[in-house]
Amino acid sequence: MNSKKTIFKVAIALIVIAGLVGGYFAFMGKTDEPVRASSDLTISGSPKEFNLSVNGEDYGQVKAGETITVNASGQVELVASREGFADVRIPWQLSSGKANGVNLNLEAVSAEAKALLAEELGLQNEFEVGQGLQQDAEEAYKNYPILSDMPHKGNRFELYQGLPKQKGYEFGIYLQIFEGAEDEGRTAFKAWMEDHGYDPDGYNVIEEKKPARPSTNLPEPPTSDALNEITVDSIKATDKPTLENRTADQLAQYFGLYLTTWEPKKDGYVEYSEFKAKPLMSSKLAKTIEEPYRPTITYNWQVAQSNNARSHSWIQNYESTTKKGVTTANMEVCWAWVSGSDDLRFDAPRELEVSVKDGKVEDYTYTDPDPFVDSSGTVCDPKNR
Repeated sequence: MNSKKTIFKVAIALIVIAGLVGGYFAFMGKTDEPVRASSDLTISGSPKEFNLSVNGEDYGQVKAGETITVNASGQVELVASREGFADVRIPWQLSSGKANGVNLNLEAVSAEAKALLAEELGLQNEFEVGQGLQQDAEEAYKNYPILSDMPHKGNRFELYQGLPKQKGYEFGIYLQIFEGAEDEGRTAFKAWMEDHGYDPDGYNVIEEKKPARPSTNLPEPPTSDALNEITVDSIKATDKPTLENRTADQLAQYFGLYLTTWEPKKDGYVEYSEFKAKPLMSSKLAKTIEEPYRPTITYNWQVAQSNNARSHSWIQNYESTTKKGVTTANMEVCWAWVSGSDDLRFDAPRELEVSVKDGKVEDYTYTDPDPFVDSSGTVCDPKNR
């Protein structure tokens, strides 16, 4: 009996020892697997959104001010990237036991990226000076009123605000001119600055070139001084359009200007210019042009008739696309009523769409300003640009 008790106690002891040994090896087996620590990382910098990878692991698009959980700690490599910007690659120390923050500023290398960066750098909420000093936007506009006139898209140049390229300047003006019309772009930019009361020499102007576009051959919208120099006699109101070889864009532009060139005392009503433009149209389109049941005669038109005035027109904005041999142009056409006895008068721009095929206008539609709506703030008036 005592022998059985002894055997039973020995068996129990062996079971306990086996359990301890098994648990030990199981524990030792687990310690062979590396423990992966995580860290919280708060992102700041510009642009406001970019892609981030840490030690080669992609965390997708992150936003400035966002906190993400990174599957790493200690010394890591951060890579920030976005299309149009140069990549930023830096080593960084992460702690899993406290908050981590990093500031990543990407350098814009394309025109689109610079325009985006310029918009984010003070045209909305903040204006950054130097390397991180921020000023209130209201103070920035007060100190630099030119910000209120930017960005600007003209026919011969475009302006954007961004980081300066020279020391001593708090921001840069990115002047984009078009290939093949560089001198015209520079001249138009200088005239624009002077017309708005800015001295080009007082700013850090960074010049960039862009591929030519359809509006490149258009003159820049006239300044106040240029319009005030125009006289009635200098405006040539022709009864018939000049027929000559033109590209599709040139024909669309010429057609838009011709439709808004009037001598009200002689023409009688607004739509009369469409009758005169028939030689520029396809025969099918020309046959559809009929005298309107109710001809349009606005208040400014009546004043122009009384003052023997004429319209001086220009294209404010122009874009076009060509598909299957048809060029479709969309434009805003402005005009000023010029007379010898009255101040210049301006209407809101005409929004015009013109389709050109085989050297003829095959279709067009337009929307004129509502004569019952106040147009004193029109962009056709240089003081409102």
